[in-house]
Amino acid sequence: MRNVLLLCKISAYQTYFRNQKNFPKHIRLQENELERFQRTHVRHNQTIMEIERVLAARGIRYRKATRKEAIDYSRYDCVMTVGGDGTFLEAAGQVSEQLILGINSDPEWSVGRFCTAEGNNFSKVLDKILRNQYLPVALQRLRVRFKYQRLTICALNDLLICHKNPAAMSRYCLTIKGFEEEQRSSGIWIATAAGSTGAIHSAGGKVLVLTSKQLQYRPRELYDGRRARYRLKGAVLAPSQDIKIFSLMKDGAIYVDGFHHHYPFHFGDEVKVDRFPRPLNLIKVKP
Repeated sequence: MRNVLLLCKISAYQTYFRNQKNFPKHIRLQENELERFQRTHVRHNQTIMEIERVLAARGIRYRKATRKEAIDYSRYDCVMTVGGDGTFLEAAGQVSEQLILGINSDPEWSVGRFCTAEGNNFSKVLDKILRNQYLPVALQRLRVRFKYQRLTICALNDLLICHKNPAAMSRYCLTIKGFEEEQRSSGIWIATAAGSTGAIHSAGGKVLVLTSKQLQYRPRELYDGRRARYRLKGAVLAPSQDIKIFSLMKDGAIYVDGFHHHYPFHFGDEVKVDRFPRPLNLIKVKP
C-alpha cells in the first residue's frame, strides 16, 4: 500500500446549499430537513478528516480526489472510497487489479453494502490490512463491447439498456445461446451477482451468491401486442455465455451502474455483454 487514491463523494449539502446556484430559489425546506443535510455533511467530512489523519500517521502516501475529477487509476495500488455504494461503484468500474476498500462516511444515511469500514473503526481496519489480516473477495464484473466502435465498458452491478426517454418504448433484437428475438419493452436489465439484489431483483430476477460468476438478464415490461409470446424473458446464464443486443431505437442508451455514466445506443448499434476478464478485488477484513 505505497500509493493510495482516496475517492470522496461531494455531499448533497455542499452541492445544493453551499453552492446556491445549484438550488432552486423557489424551494423552501423545513428547518429539520435542512439540519439533516447539515448533519450528514458534517459526519461525511469528519470521516474524511479521520481517514487522512490515520493514513498520515501510518506514513501512507495518498491523493484525495472527488467523483467529478478525471483520474488515472493505474497510478495507484489501492483505492479507498469514502461515501456510500455510489462512490464505490464509481471506482469499481475503473480499477484494474488494485485492491479497493469501501468506507461508509455516514452509516445512518448512506447505503454501504460494499463498504467494509467506517470512520470510527478505520484505524483498526487499516492496521489489519497492513498485517495482511484481510480477505480479498473477487467480484465478477460485466464487460460491454461495441461491435463497430473501439469502446469497452466495465460495470460491477448492472446495465440498463433502453430508450433514453423513460416514457418511450425500447426496441432491440436480443440474441442468447444462438436464439434471436426482437423485443419491445421498457428496456432490459443485465446484472452480475453483486447487482442481483438491486433493480433486476425488483424486476423479477434472482438473488445470486455475491461471489458467483454467473450473469443474468431480465426485460422490463415486455409488450406483447399481436405477436406470439416471447421466449427470452430472463434467466441466469453460465459464466461462459454472452448476450448480444442490436439497437432498433433512434435514441437508445446504455446506463452503467446507475445514471451517472451512460452511452448512446442508436439504431444499428450492436453490443456484446459478457464477463469482464478481471474481477474486482474487494477488501473484507477478518472479524
